[in-house]
Amino acid sequence: MSKKREHVHQEEEAGEAWLLPYSDLMTLLLAVFIVLFAVSKIDAEKAQQISEQFAGTMMNKSYTTGAASGTGSGGDGAAQTGGPLNIETQSELESFMGEYELKKLENLKTELDTKLHNQGMDQSVSTMIDMRGLVIRLNNAIFFDSGSAEIKEQSEETLVEVASILNSIDNYIRVEGHTDNVPIRRSNYPSNWELSTARAVNVVKLFINKCNFSPDKLIAVGYGEFKPVADNSTEEGRANNRRIDVIVLSAQYDNLEEHLVK
Repeated sequence: MSKKREHVHQEEEAGEAWLLPYSDLMTLLLAVFIVLFAVSKIDAEKAQQISEQFAGTMMNKSYTTGAASGTGSGGDGAAQTGGPLNIETQSELESFMGEYELKKLENLKTELDTKLHNQGMDQSVSTMIDMRGLVIRLNNAIFFDSGSAEIKEQSEETLVEVASILNSIDNYIRVEGHTDNVPIRRSNYPSNWELSTARAVNVVKLFINKCNFSPDKLIAVGYGEFKPVADNSTEEGRANNRRIDVIVLSAQYDNLEEHLVK
């Protein structure tokens, strides 16, 4: 009888012993899953933050805020900032462009602002600097009739003056046409896209024909209503969106253009 009891006791010990490593294994697996979940949660949050930052940078709302802050002749000659990548400060622009490049664009901006002020064009032409370079913003109402891509004769002189200053530098010049979101009804152009492109092309032609610009340094782009800088639900916002942007491209964009054309 004693041997039988001893045999049963040994079976009970063997049956309970396996629970210890099993419980340790389960605890370890649980810990691993908790760590993996935490890491995936952090990555998801980071990805969401990156996504939101990118959207805020490249889409219209943040671009609108920065671009709308640009003015004509600045009081102290400092660069008006804002626009893509949410670059809003002098130090951020300098870090992105380099001190020499930024200074060159600031000097060009000051020269343009002085000429525009002397001609009383402060309200129809403004300048700002963002990561793309120096942006000269022209009010469409001053330079074009509604629905037309022909430059008003009385406004050609202003464009020639601007072009004569820009022709002294070697940067690429990108001319962007923009409109509001009101559909075209009475025009030779079927949509705002064609109209904005035609206006940009005609500005480029004027630069070439009257200012001796090298055609390979000029780029014409039409965005229609798809790059607003203001709210299209108000008349004031629509007026701000109807514009031509003449952009002296920064060195980074210059390098991109060089690469594309070779």
